[in-house]
Amino acid sequence: MVRVPLAVARRLSELEANTPKWLDEMSWAAELEALMPAPASLDEDERRGCIGEIVAHRFMPATSSERGPWDAYFGPVSSGTDSNGNEVHFPDARQIEAEVIEYWKFRAGQTPHPLLRARYADLAWEIGRIWNRAHADQAPIALPRELAQRAACAYLDGALMADASVPLQLFKAWRFLDRAVGLAISVKDSALIERAKQAAFEFNRVNRAAGFVDQWWLIDDLVFDRKGLTLTDAEQAEMVSWLNDALNTCSDLTDQKRFEPHLALQAADRIGRWAAKAKRPELGVAALKQAAGAFETFAKQTNAMTATAWLEDLSIRYRQHNLAEDASRVDAEIIARSEEVLQSMRLTSVPMSVTEEEMEQWLEELTAESLKQAAGRIAFHLTTDPDELRKQVEANAANAPLHAHIEITITDDRGFTTATIGSVKEDMPGRVLNAAATYIGGSSAWLHRALLRMKERWSPEASMLFALLVESPLFPVDGHGLLRAGIEAWYSGDHVKAVHVLVPQVEAGLREMLRAYDESPMRHNAHEGGFETIGMGTLLVNRTFRARAHPRFGLHMRALYTSPKGLNLRNRVAHGLANADAFGVGMANWVIHSLLAIRTFGHLDLDKQTSEVEA
Repeated sequence: MVRVPLAVARRLSELEANTPKWLDEMSWAAELEALMPAPASLDEDERRGCIGEIVAHRFMPATSSERGPWDAYFGPVSSGTDSNGNEVHFPDARQIEAEVIEYWKFRAGQTPHPLLRARYADLAWEIGRIWNRAHADQAPIALPRELAQRAACAYLDGALMADASVPLQLFKAWRFLDRAVGLAISVKDSALIERAKQAAFEFNRVNRAAGFVDQWWLIDDLVFDRKGLTLTDAEQAEMVSWLNDALNTCSDLTDQKRFEPHLALQAADRIGRWAAKAKRPELGVAALKQAAGAFETFAKQTNAMTATAWLEDLSIRYRQHNLAEDASRVDAEIIARSEEVLQSMRLTSVPMSVTEEEMEQWLEELTAESLKQAAGRIAFHLTTDPDELRKQVEANAANAPLHAHIEITITDDRGFTTATIGSVKEDMPGRVLNAAATYIGGSSAWLHRALLRMKERWSPEASMLFALLVESPLFPVDGHGLLRAGIEAWYSGDHVKAVHVLVPQVEAGLREMLRAYDESPMRHNAHEGGFETIGMGTLLVNRTFRARAHPRFGLHMRALYTSPKGLNLRNRVAHGLANADAFGVGMANWVIHSLLAIRTFGHLDLDKQTSEVEA
């Protein structure tokens, strides 16, 4: 049995005795809760009554793309986990008793208030089905299609009660109309579907005539490509005309109050959908060019970093529509403002103080015993452990939670975004890889001192380092000439030559590592009718390579050479994208270090690598 507490029942009677007015669910629930007796004083019937009349208004309608934890139209206000790790929702539809659902069915047929009627009927329809699924061993609650029809009709009536000058009421009214259409479609009531569609169109016409056009996209959300809903040619034309009005308004630079280039692009996208549906793509292209043109003009008035973000989006859109000339124009503007972007960035640095005595001790220990031992230690200790980097990223996220949620954008020297690293939660691999690249930059001074000491102590001539490397079969004889030339260039200080010559030798060494792991670095190229060698980027993410190579070696090489989220040296050098910084002593040192790393890691079993190198 369900019994509503007296004070709550009186307030309901007062509301229903008067002319129906707009009702905000949460405010109404709070008002009724204030009238409720102390929870401890309620008996079971009254508790159900409070759920039926108060908790009922705390279920939140789900968005069209998210059906919530119960795969239903209604979802909870909040969710979390308890001390045992169990999922908790408030309110929880699974805890609603059959008596409450029957009460909602009764109230849906009793109340004269359209918004209450819609809520009761829809709750009974949706949560009743949740109850039936969860209690398959019991007699089901009867849920006739008339319940959905009653809810839909009440939503249509309720939408007309909204004050369109209040944005939230107008938005909720559109939600009601959308739900009415959805319910009508779900019960296959063609007459109700048509009525709901006509109500939505008329609602939009009336509000447009009254000047309430700021939520212009909601009618499009309601009708576009909706299964079970058919629009006449006239209705489609009217819909597109509304979108064109929105495009014209939002792209008008002379109307500063209404100009909104982001919404103009959204309108253009929506016009493009209708144009594609009508097999008239030229209309979508025209809409895009109008919106994007306004955006291009507006971008000239803002700072370079913001403008670049906008222009990159336009460049993508132009390319998607095969507008090569427009894409080229936007790209040129990005390049023209790239220096301004660089100047607007602030350098962040962390000072580190190391005494000469501490540095000397580290160098002595690192390069002790022999050239082979020194090379191995330098190779190992100047790479990073992925697990340690992960812990560091997690610690940084705990200390700076806001930064942990913000995407990191990597840009090249011409101002273009080359990679985007997601939040710590969504893109931990990207964060770790970027941290490895940061480590490479921060360790350059240490590597420089280490290599200098190794040369002074064990290999004052290039031939000595060359001899050490070619002991390994990972540097095959046919590449010895270039390997020697690159090492000699490094010794002589010709770092431009060293980088250009040795980066391909690093790639060749990695291919030999893959062969040593019993997998060929060749693949069939069906297009050309032959075989080709896989590139460094493909090689480093090869399943066999990642399984057999030491994790810190693989991470270091990807961060240095092939990932846009790292330094991407190989691609920058190979494709002529590198500036002078890529050919200085610092980068040349890291290429030499890569050769040492291949020599050290490349022919050891994974299980033995760490212990052998550290020893």
